[in-house]
Amino acid sequence: MKSSENKLNKFSSFMKERCGVENKERVLVGLSGGADSVALLHLLIKNNYNCEAAHCNFSLRGQESDEDEIFVKDLCEKWKIKLHCIKFDTYTYSKLHKISIEMAARELRYNWFDQLLKTTGIKHLATGHHGSDAIETFFLNLVRGTGIKGLKGIAWRNKHVIRPLLEVSSNDVLNYCQSNNLKFRTDSSNLETHYHRNKIRQDIIPVLEEINPSFFDTMQNNMAYLQEVEQILHAEIQRVKKQMVAETGEGILIPLKLINEHPQKQTILYEILRPYGFSGSIIKSVINSLAGIPGKQFFSPSHRLVIDRYNLILVANTQMCNNSYTIEGGQKLISEPLKLELRQFKKTENYSFSKENWKAHLDADLIDFPLTLRKAETGDRFQPLGMQQFKKISDFFIDKKMSLIDKEKTWLLTTNSDIIWIVGHRIDDRYKITTRTKNILEIVLPNSICKR
Repeated sequence: MKSSENKLNKFSSFMKERCGVENKERVLVGLSGGADSVALLHLLIKNNYNCEAAHCNFSLRGQESDEDEIFVKDLCEKWKIKLHCIKFDTYTYSKLHKISIEMAARELRYNWFDQLLKTTGIKHLATGHHGSDAIETFFLNLVRGTGIKGLKGIAWRNKHVIRPLLEVSSNDVLNYCQSNNLKFRTDSSNLETHYHRNKIRQDIIPVLEEINPSFFDTMQNNMAYLQEVEQILHAEIQRVKKQMVAETGEGILIPLKLINEHPQKQTILYEILRPYGFSGSIIKSVINSLAGIPGKQFFSPSHRLVIDRYNLILVANTQMCNNSYTIEGGQKLISEPLKLELRQFKKTENYSFSKENWKAHLDADLIDFPLTLRKAETGDRFQPLGMQQFKKISDFFIDKKMSLIDKEKTWLLTTNSDIIWIVGHRIDDRYKITTRTKNILEIVLPNSICKR
């Protein structure tokens, strides 16, 4: 009990030093009616903070949820605290967005809190998360596999959200409520062990506390240590990323040579790719495939990782467009699937055709409209400018050392069944400008970038 009092006597210093909030500042308190949030509101009032409260009725426990709301209203009226209340249909939101009940409640709660902060002009949102919550989160993340970032506990401050009770345990909070004759509500769903957090709280942590009576303090020290380790790791990752990762307009490139030579390549790759949704098991598969045949791909919900000849290529996981597009005679400009400018003119005596890849000059009298823009297909061939024999498009891509991503972005321009231009790369020799050419078709790729 004395230990609890000593910790909570430092509440004002926690607010100032850990959360960055001065006395008498306005604070919005997430007030569920449970022991944690009631104790938090009492401590804030006691330490001269200007408080308003916000209560969410998630409609998950029927009459019990409504009774929580009544309790909170009575408490705020008694303590003369302005209260904001809202009622959610959490089940419907969960089904509509195809997420768990817990995630639905979290999204609804924090979206509303953000709106309240804007409308009230309050800068700080205080929640009743305490040190025991941080320990439970540690074990949840340990099971899920989130790396060091997920094992460092809960932050005292995350943008506008502050958590001033992280130094104290759930028992400390209960002792505080008892000492100050504070009534609170108990959420019956906290006793249901089909929720992972509850199972950790009720089944796992008591065993660890039995093994180590100082388990709470030990875990606080562990998480403080891991916070520093995570800071060191973050600094190292940023240093390595500057050396190893090249940003492109569409994603990032990681040279295979550099990643293969790094002694901690699995950790480095995990930290680089984790923000893009790649799990630890996928990273392990990537590592095992680095020495294999180029072209292997790995997917996260939002991104695609390709092992190319020389690089790992990360791009957004967008759906490839395999449609074909028609260009009619007389068209001077198209904008889909890429921008092309077309014009026809008579050949002059002193005319010299373009040698630029982004501009094609073709014998207009050999070309029949409509033209077609499409992607490469198996077996496609053309006769590259300067050659007398045909070449497979796939072999041309190989000779140009094009990555899988570059191949997918490349469009072919055809007349009838002939490929007359690999757009942005090479025209077909059969359609080039010769001494017999009278009329020229000029096709220009203005930005000299092939678009998907």
